Amino acid sequence: MQRSLPPQTAVWLARSPYEAQKLKAGQHFTPTHKPVTQYFDFDQTGGVIHGTSGSVISKIFNNTTGFAIVGKGKNHFAGDVALGIRGTDMTSGRDWFSNANASLAIADNKSAVHSGFQKVFKSMQPALEKQLAPLLNTNSNGIVHCAGHSLGGALASLAAIWIKQRFGNRVALYTYGAPRVGLNDFALKSSGSIDSIYRCLHGDDPVPMVPVWPFYHAPLNGSSVLLTAATGIKVSSHSMMENPGYVITSRGQWENLQRRGDVVKAVRLFYDRRFECSFSTHWQERLSHALITLLKDAGMLTAISVQMTIGGIMTFYDVLALAVEKIANLSSQFAEQVKGLLGHMLVFAGKVTTAVTELTVRFIRWVFKITLEAMYRVARKAIEMVS
Repeated sequence: MQRSLPPQTAVWLARSPYEAQKLKAGQHFTPTHKPVTQYFDFDQTGGVIHGTSGSVISKIFNNTTGFAIVGKGKNHFAGDVALGIRGTDMTSGRDWFSNANASLAIADNKSAVHSGFQKVFKSMQPALEKQLAPLLNTNSNGIVHCAGHSLGGALASLAAIWIKQRFGNRVALYTYGAPRVGLNDFALKSSGSIDSIYRCLHGDDPVPMVPVWPFYHAPLNGSSVLLTAATGIKVSSHSMMENPGYVITSRGQWENLQRRGDVVKAVRLFYDRRFECSFSTHWQERLSHALITLLKDAGMLTAISVQMTIGGIMTFYDVLALAVEKIANLSSQFAEQVKGLLGHMLVFAGKVTTAVTELTVRFIRWVFKITLEAMYRVARKAIEMVS
């Protein structure tokens, strides 16, 4: 694929919609940053696109805010189209991000995604159709560049899928600190249909950790652009502007930025080594891989994954706890593997003095609960610092 945006252009395209948040729907807005304006004209499109956030207050009063901007390509990107979508703010982010409120919806590629992301995207889809149709119906060769940060990255992923199916144009996706959008099927279909995916993250940003497995990132079993290494978990790493900040670290050319493989690895954890675990994105990933490995070893991975599409997230973890108990009862070897996983989860969640003395459904579900709460708590703090 040709004409990928330079990293500094892509990141400012993701950052610029924050400045248009309080503008009226259709009001013209021109980003103030040259990396974007030198390649795209935002005055020749339909103005700011509004969407409804997931917050209860917004639903009650039907409040909408500026979520997206569309630009028409010029100079080196003549014929292309730019779509920038912002993340949420601290007043509207709590509902769509809440694990307890999460459920599934069907995306435009007929796969299961997080319902909160899908609802926000659907609220802006008619306005997107109105602006993009005149630009793309007679322009099959133009590339659509979709960029977003945080929630905006999730929405840009959904928009990229829809644009590809609706207009057939080539699509490039650039996300920064984006959460996981959908289940395995969504990640596979996204990887297979979107022409280029640049999933950029800081190694210690907590937001890309959630929603947890069985949600996946796209490209599935591909690679991400690692802008800074994982040193723990830092809520400030989710910001666009604060140090390290996605704008600050997205410099140079794509080929010079570090790529990280995202293949699921076989991980089996030992209980007596649980204190090696720490509250970090590295260990969150290892815990996820260890759980997947356990289910795969026991031959239950496919059946458990299907359960998510049937009962939703909360029911899923009840079923998962029951499955893990059954696995522990299969053999002493599986029991040790389960004990090792739970012991590491307890240390990850800060319960370093709690020992694993039973492998019952009730205890396993409790360990899942406190682990998820620890992850979502720090991710919410990062969301509240969005800028």
